[in-house]
Amino acid sequence: DLVPAVRAFNARLHAGGVSPAMQFAEQPTPAWLPRLAGRKIYQEFFLAVDGADVRGGFILKHQPFSLGGQMEDVPFYHGPVSEGIVNRAFATVGVQMVRAALKAEPRLFALGMGGFDRPLPQMLKALGWRLEAVPFAFYVCRPSKVFRHVAALNRTPARRLAMRVASWTGGGWVGVTAMQASRVSAPGAPAECEVVDRFSGGHAAWVDELWERARGEYALAAARDAETLDVLYPARESRFLRLRVRRAGTTLGWAVVLDTKMEADPHFGDLRLGSIVDAWAHPDEASAVIWAARRWLSRRGVDLIVSNQSHAAWLRALRRAGFLNGPSNFIFGASKALGDRLGPEHAGVQHLHWTRGDGDGPIHL
Repeated sequence: DLVPAVRAFNARLHAGGVSPAMQFAEQPTPAWLPRLAGRKIYQEFFLAVDGADVRGGFILKHQPFSLGGQMEDVPFYHGPVSEGIVNRAFATVGVQMVRAALKAEPRLFALGMGGFDRPLPQMLKALGWRLEAVPFAFYVCRPSKVFRHVAALNRTPARRLAMRVASWTGGGWVGVTAMQASRVSAPGAPAECEVVDRFSGGHAAWVDELWERARGEYALAAARDAETLDVLYPARESRFLRLRVRRAGTTLGWAVVLDTKMEADPHFGDLRLGSIVDAWAHPDEASAVIWAARRWLSRRGVDLIVSNQSHAAWLRALRRAGFLNGPSNFIFGASKALGDRLGPEHAGVQHLHWTRGDGDGPIHL
């Protein structure tokens, strides 16, 4: 019954210059992760209602987490939009929505958000949330193409000229290759990747065993059992490449990767982008999993491989596989109640397992 009011709300946003991509959903059932009988991972829409009018909305994504080794629901607060962005008379709606969400679910987190300078993280910081960047790493497979297409390297005429000279002379290839090689530390005998079409069915046993064996090693990690993974990375979506990583017949972990041909992307131009969007293993096996996924994507022919990882073991794994560090706009925010539950000794992202598969999922990749 509120659909017409949401449409009117979006029309006011549009009239104020807000992109359709930033407007709120106009149907009550989420297209991604609807609430279905028996499903533990789902989304709910909430509206800020003012009489007959809608003034804002936000989304809570529910998913079981291993929190200190115990399974608990830790909701994800995302997608907030307020009429305050076009009408200052409603400037407080954004804060009211966060407070309403916290009243219902005190242990909230936010993830992504586009950088510390964006409105949402600024507001969360003012409300006492803990904010920290989830590190970003990259591995250059084809330096000459990367120099020509990565936007951050070509923002000024001088930079563009320097990148083209580096590409033409081969100096850039030598420099990048040397930097990456200097970090490489092979994790023993190489592991191999096997592509699987789904995580459930005949694969469920080893997937669930990995989840149960490793989840206690992380202070906080979203559920990565077979049932949950098949919801997040369904077999019908061919863009998700699911890799089972094994050495001498023993399963060490898994990774979900993408191989995407970008087109006029604001960050990656027309590169063929490889992404390690999600991965799971015991921390001791993280290096073997990252190394195997990187080698698999490189052999597949991508130009650049990227990944966001938070836990210290996975960051070491990226370094040992030759990845370099870059600036991150992928921000983790923890409500005060969630921070208190984690405790000061485990509050930093180096103790938590975050990837681009968490939160909104691997959007923009």
